[in-house]
Amino acid sequence: MAVFKNVSLQGNGETTASSNSTPSQEECFGLPTQVIIALHVFTLFASLMGNSLLITAFVRMKEKVILVIANMAASDLLVVIFLLPRFIVAEALRSNVFLIHGGGGTFLCKVCSFFSDMSLSVSTLSLVVIAVERFLAVVYPLLYMKTSGKRRRLLVASTWILAAAFHLPYFYTFRLVREVDNQGYDYHVCQSSWEPAFNDQSARRRYNIFLYTTVLIIPLLVISVLHITVAFHLRKDKMSSCRNENGTKRIRKRTRSLLMMAISTVTAFLICWTLQIATAFVSLFSPGLFRKCSKMHTVVSSLSHILASCYCAINPWICLFLIPRLFRELKIMVHRRTFRQYAMKGQKMGSETESSNVRLRFESRTCSFAPNGDNHEKSTERSY
Repeated sequence: MAVFKNVSLQGNGETTASSNSTPSQEECFGLPTQVIIALHVFTLFASLMGNSLLITAFVRMKEKVILVIANMAASDLLVVIFLLPRFIVAEALRSNVFLIHGGGGTFLCKVCSFFSDMSLSVSTLSLVVIAVERFLAVVYPLLYMKTSGKRRRLLVASTWILAAAFHLPYFYTFRLVREVDNQGYDYHVCQSSWEPAFNDQSARRRYNIFLYTTVLIIPLLVISVLHITVAFHLRKDKMSSCRNENGTKRIRKRTRSLLMMAISTVTAFLICWTLQIATAFVSLFSPGLFRKCSKMHTVVSSLSHILASCYCAINPWICLFLIPRLFRELKIMVHRRTFRQYAMKGQKMGSETESSNVRLRFESRTCSFAPNGDNHEKSTERSY
């Protein structure tokens, strides 16, 4: 998400990376730092838990149909690993100073920026693949039944290949730059620059337009069109007269589930990304529209970044609550684990009870032989 956060408005009317923020620009921070950090920490834990549960359910079920959902969960986990900690550190320090220098710092600058943005691209492309599969399952069921596990794996691999291809220029553009603040202290920032091979401003603008279009706008349009088509097709059920009452109820339940899933997916996408896309295009095409560090600009920019970063935590919980099989599998897993804990506890209590019974039997047997033992000891003493 570095590219989704690297377009910010500067006072000279040019678009530069937000990672260029220096310690002298602390007054540009809009929302309270504590609030932003709390939201990012909550997003981090919610995303870790939700995506881990999705992947666990996929591993337990071993169903190829859920492979694309597990792929989306894996990409969202990479966002949590490479992006959210950087956001938290930047807010805590109130600057985007890169703390690691040298060759290792340059490597981390390139790799973290690449993987964070690539993972978000994989997530949106996975949503497109899921929408295509639902469209085929409802509109062309015979064609969908011919979809083999190999083809599904190829589709999953293609999401990573396309996302990596979209973001390969990061390894050239992102670099550590040494700067000096007003007080004479030098620091390093991870920023994007297309120079010297290209003109930085024009190349940045074209590349950002390309990324926003291919990674966000086109996927949103494709997902919306496919889900609307599926919804209309489900409402026109031509086989309703051939089903009994139980079959009709089952089909209606599945229809409601699919419609809720479609509405929730598109709504979450719109809520999380609309403001980010709007602010990015305003910064690209009308950089003088907002005054430098104005209250409106800082609040809108902070809010757009928070909503965009929350997207990796919203997807898994939508899938967990609206896909019955996933929720059912996790419920079974929890019940089995609880039963195993109770069984282990019961075995432990049983072993303790058995050992106590053996001890009681031994003590009772010892007590029963005590008189003879005393007489034997007395006779022994007498013999000596």
